[in-house]
Amino acid sequence: MTKRCKPPLLWLTQLFIGILPPSRFFPLKARLLSMSGVDIHATARLYSSVRIVTSGHLAIGADTFIGHQVLIGGGDASISIGSHCDIAPRVTILSGSHEIAVAGPKSAGKGNSKPIVIEDGVWIGAGSLILGGVRIGQRSVIGAGSVVVRDIPPHCVAVGSPCRAIRSIAVETGA
Repeated sequence: MTKRCKPPLLWLTQLFIGILPPSRFFPLKARLLSMSGVDIHATARLYSSVRIVTSGHLAIGADTFIGHQVLIGGGDASISIGSHCDIAPRVTILSGSHEIAVAGPKSAGKGNSKPIVIEDGVWIGAGSLILGGVRIGQRSVIGAGSVVVRDIPPHCVAVGSPCRAIRSIAVETGA
């Protein structure tokens, strides 16, 4: 069975983490989040201001850094952040949304949630928005302020709103 976040315990954990120094006690933060249902590697480093608001499965890989005021969640779909990723300040990773209501007084209809996969080695620039149903390929770079609404291939630089690949990153062949 897949480990799922426990929202009430996660909320209390983040309340405690929020009083810790922002860029210290990374192993303690990882351990506390693990006890709250987050599948997090012990070497992951999260700023104290990171907010996790999900009841789904959340996995954070080894040696991943998540910066100041990052928001992760917004639904019950799984979110997977690979190893060796760098997520800059004020990034929003949002798996939840709503269908458009065709009847009734509101435009926001029934809620839905789609999984997000951020593969190993990805760098996401400050202020970017990652929406549900996307996969960001291994070792890609997402430019600051980008809005990712569709899959991004591996080994590329992608920017804009909507985000699109603008160039490839040469992969070392070892030769």
